[in-house]
Amino acid sequence: MYENLLRLPYFQGMSKDDITAILDKIKLEYRNYSDKEILCNKGDECNTFTLLTKGEITSYAESPDGTYSIIEEHQAPYAIEPYSMFGYQTTYNRSHSAKEGCTTLTIDKNYFFSEFSKHEIFTLNLMNLISRRAQLLNNAIWEYTPATIEGRIVSFIAMRCETTHGCKRVNIKMERLATILCETRLNVSRALNHMQSQGLVVLNRKEIYIPEFGKLLPLMK
Repeated sequence: MYENLLRLPYFQGMSKDDITAILDKIKLEYRNYSDKEILCNKGDECNTFTLLTKGEITSYAESPDGTYSIIEEHQAPYAIEPYSMFGYQTTYNRSHSAKEGCTTLTIDKNYFFSEFSKHEIFTLNLMNLISRRAQLLNNAIWEYTPATIEGRIVSFIAMRCETTHGCKRVNIKMERLATILCETRLNVSRALNHMQSQGLVVLNRKEIYIPEFGKLLPLMK
């Protein structure tokens, strides 16, 4: 457990003794989930710090108009939307479920913040991570639009993902993707088929399967 916590950026710089002293004061809850079991749904109140300690989960996000969705896979250790604990809206932005059997550790957010915030390094880590997320979103608005259709497809997906690595599934009609990119369906189809020929994606009906998203990032340059 300690090793899992120390591998997360929120706790970097803290010692095992620091974390042990904190965990002795707060209530920890472990839970095992079976295959496909829901951990939380979009819109549920985020009132705990939830850490995936074992196994894998899938995260599901859908566009506001319901015309496309993105499914991501995350492996332990992974903190599930810790940023959703704070701010104006404290609900989950995505739905999360166990890919296969998995285990989570949860800490009530009141205890989580009151105890860990006594350590300056934790507070600085948290502020830096929240600031970095805000800065990345702001910078994305002003970033240069990739010149190629392949690059714009990757940029479109990256903007809507939690991470830029791992497996992704994008459920979208070709016509809808073409409209979003202000391109013709034929040009988008050619770009995706070219990416498939390079082994970067697998095209299924209304789905773009990406085995490892990190391999697509060079296309954005």
